[in-house]
Amino acid sequence: MTCLLLAWVLPAAASLEKDFVAAREAYAKGRMERFTAIANKFPKDHLLAPYLRYWQLKSNNPSIEAMQAFIQQHPDTPLADRMRQELLHKLGETGDWRSVLQQTGLLVKGNAETQCLGLRARLALGEPSAEKEGADFYRAARDLPSACDPLFAQLFARSALTEEDRYTRMRHALEANNLRLARELDSQLPEDQRMQADALNRAQKAPEALVRADSNRRAQREAALYALAQVAKKDPAAAAQLWEAEQEAYPEGERSYGWGVIAMAAARQHEPRAMEWYGRAGERLSEEQRAWKIRAALRAGRWLDVLYGINGLPEASQAEPTWRYWKARALKALNATATANALFARLSSEFHYYGLLAAEELPARLEARPTDHNLTPDELAEAEARTGLKRALLLRKLDLNIDAVAEWDWALRGLSDPQLLAAAELARREKWYDRAILTAEKTRDIHNFDLRYMTPYRDLAEAYAKRNDLDPAWVYGLMRQESRFMDYARSGVGAIGLMQIMPATARWIAGQLGLNKHKAPSEVKEPETNIKYGTYYLKRIYASLSESAVLASAGYNAGPGRARKWQAEKPLEGAIYVDNIPILETRDYVRKVMANAVFYSQRFGNPNNSLKARLGTIPPRSNAPIVDEAAPQPE
Repeated sequence: MTCLLLAWVLPAAASLEKDFVAAREAYAKGRMERFTAIANKFPKDHLLAPYLRYWQLKSNNPSIEAMQAFIQQHPDTPLADRMRQELLHKLGETGDWRSVLQQTGLLVKGNAETQCLGLRARLALGEPSAEKEGADFYRAARDLPSACDPLFAQLFARSALTEEDRYTRMRHALEANNLRLARELDSQLPEDQRMQADALNRAQKAPEALVRADSNRRAQREAALYALAQVAKKDPAAAAQLWEAEQEAYPEGERSYGWGVIAMAAARQHEPRAMEWYGRAGERLSEEQRAWKIRAALRAGRWLDVLYGINGLPEASQAEPTWRYWKARALKALNATATANALFARLSSEFHYYGLLAAEELPARLEARPTDHNLTPDELAEAEARTGLKRALLLRKLDLNIDAVAEWDWALRGLSDPQLLAAAELARREKWYDRAILTAEKTRDIHNFDLRYMTPYRDLAEAYAKRNDLDPAWVYGLMRQESRFMDYARSGVGAIGLMQIMPATARWIAGQLGLNKHKAPSEVKEPETNIKYGTYYLKRIYASLSESAVLASAGYNAGPGRARKWQAEKPLEGAIYVDNIPILETRDYVRKVMANAVFYSQRFGNPNNSLKARLGTIPPRSNAPIVDEAAPQPE
């Protein structure tokens, strides 16, 4: 009887899933008659029914009451939050600011538009802190939606924003290379105060001439300072020489800012004179400029400057693991050992790169890894029964990955550590490895490192690591960072698979291995070929970069030529090299790969391996040619 029932249920479920996909496609193409026909027949209690109801409402310009009813009926799906965002827009149009404020407080995931609506509501209801928060929001360098324009108009009318704030935002936009926003802000100035029409184009094409041009218009000088930054990016010394000659034509604050621009560009390029130019900039530095001043001081071994620099950061930045670690290192170098050890001890309880380094600085090593939590059958059964997780897995089965991830993340809200680990195990069993890892990483007090540092494809990874004489823990650390073991992973630039290999790189590797180059881009999608090619390429980089795992990790991500360019003229501590990598993505990548390698090594039975030893000392820059430097990069 059970078999007969199952034989009937499975085809029925498959048929409903096909109907859902067909309805979704019809809705996307605007074929509303077909969509409505399917939606009206679809079971109301099906896991995916909320999506059909959501699309039905959206297509019919729903009333405020209908939107509120949907939110109340479907609180277990992120669709409720999406509907709340749309409800906020409608409430904003009616001017019902009290309801806007109430709904904003219930919103889980907002955006710039809903943030502006919330600030408008708070202004309308007389909240005094709204003016300052709105002004801070305005000064950001990013583009903001037109829904924010009424908010900013109010703030200008109240004098909470001034013309100086407009120039501040213009400067931030130019620092972020957001020329569209800079031009928009310039157009809002009185005509006799705007920069010349072609100023920003000239700043890119002939920056030196623009810096030399004298102007009494503030906007034009902002364009000139942007031009100075373009010169500094190419040649900090040339920019310093230019600024030395031209700075007297600028007000004092802009002179200091110019030196800060030059100093940060120099620090990012590891120019030894960076600290000298920082000295001329004074203390009027942006947070990013301050951060690069600290990195330049680290590279120069100036520990007192490191300490002063960290103490000068905003409190929120000082609380970041990076600066807590380097503050402790600076204190230790300055013989304030007891204070340093107290900082190291607190940081060592955290499971990341700096936590590992901090633990190794303590006079007595602490146990870095707690006992793994063993899940019970009841905990797993509870996860399997959770509606949001079931809906996420079904959406993933239908290849609706964006919705699947949103549902999964929504279902994790408020879960305890054991519940999170049970969900992670459920994802692992479904081979949804990235969700499994990210879910296991959310635990606060109870952990499972076999879930955090899982080992799919272990036979393949260990075999090819051994073939190329590479440390399997490092290979796993890199693969985990590249793809979270999702063999179908594809980056925005086209890198493919477990080790994220570009098609051009795959063809090059195939040629080196004597294989068919034309088939390589399709074959590299297969896990075995991807690992085979990735480990081969990693070995070639490793051999050409002094057999340094740090340099090879940086080279795998950003190219071996860059990894070598970032070396110093003298030996450099590995951790200092890593924190002076000028590309944020690569800096973060190398830290995570190297920390991953330590955790994997522990999992593979080597509990005494040291992150500091893995980082090692980076040798002086070599002038020898890099092996395979002309090869296409993996990503």
